[in-house]
Amino acid sequence: MSIALQSRQLAFPIALLSMAGCSDVGPGAGTPVVPGQSQIRLSDGPFPFDRLARVDLYIVSVSGSISADTGAGGAAFTTLATLNRRFNLLAYQGGTTALLGALSLPTGVISAVRMVIDTDSSSITLKDGRVLTSTSLPGIQWQSSAGRPVLNAVLNDTIFIPGAGAQVVIDYDVGEAFIPVQEISPTSTDSSFIFSPVLWARDARRTGSISGVVRAGSPTGPLVVDASIRLYLPLSGLAAENTWNTIAYARTDANGVFKFPFVTRSAFWKGGAGSPYNVAVDPPTALARARVIMSGVSVVPLQDQSMGTIVLP
Repeated sequence: MSIALQSRQLAFPIALLSMAGCSDVGPGAGTPVVPGQSQIRLSDGPFPFDRLARVDLYIVSVSGSISADTGAGGAAFTTLATLNRRFNLLAYQGGTTALLGALSLPTGVISAVRMVIDTDSSSITLKDGRVLTSTSLPGIQWQSSAGRPVLNAVLNDTIFIPGAGAQVVIDYDVGEAFIPVQEISPTSTDSSFIFSPVLWARDARRTGSISGVVRAGSPTGPLVVDASIRLYLPLSGLAAENTWNTIAYARTDANGVFKFPFVTRSAFWKGGAGSPYNVAVDPPTALARARVIMSGVSVVPLQDQSMGTIVLP
């Protein structure tokens, strides 16, 4: 089984996975893959806040509740990775993963996933050089999670551990986890963030990705850097955008490219056949272009759904 960390747009994901096509960087890069072992990888998705230079999260450990079959419940937690070090979540984006470790597990299912962090050793660095911590002003308001909290991930579906090892993605939504004070008090000039943990655990073999390129004015126009991309799951029969569920955020890179990695098929969220996703593209503040919403975007497991070139009029 493999474990990887990834962070989306406003979100930061942590993933347990071993997927072809993911490059290895950072701690553990180049560690050989042993058949049947569970590997631990770190990844991060795009982070939309332009004023942030780093988001350093100190991860103590990752554990999972593992049982022999889907009928067994309440199994004891098994440590999947003992880390005790910081990870700059912004260094792992677009599906890139860092191998954190490897272990062998019996076949069965994972019914729950937990992560322990150390808030006193975690920080956010702004582009102006200021470092936000639990004691600084501005800083990070960890609230009830201060110290070494146990964070529980929400599972989309049963995660199976076959003989060849599992591929699990723990998706930690950074954008929803570190909330700017302005979202609570719009007139505030405080640069602090309020912590509210949001984690998901997914079977990577059941996820795909969505990607595209953003240009301004025409299909051959200038590439748009730092466009804000949002992945929505619309509710059946409701057309208003404020009724859609926000699934993930992304940001275009220096080449105008964005990618939502490790996206589950919408049926997992709706408990049935599901419906296609919607993708909204917003220009950066300095670019006088209109917003674009693309609908009917589907996800195929282990494949990338390219949206091609999206033009901001």
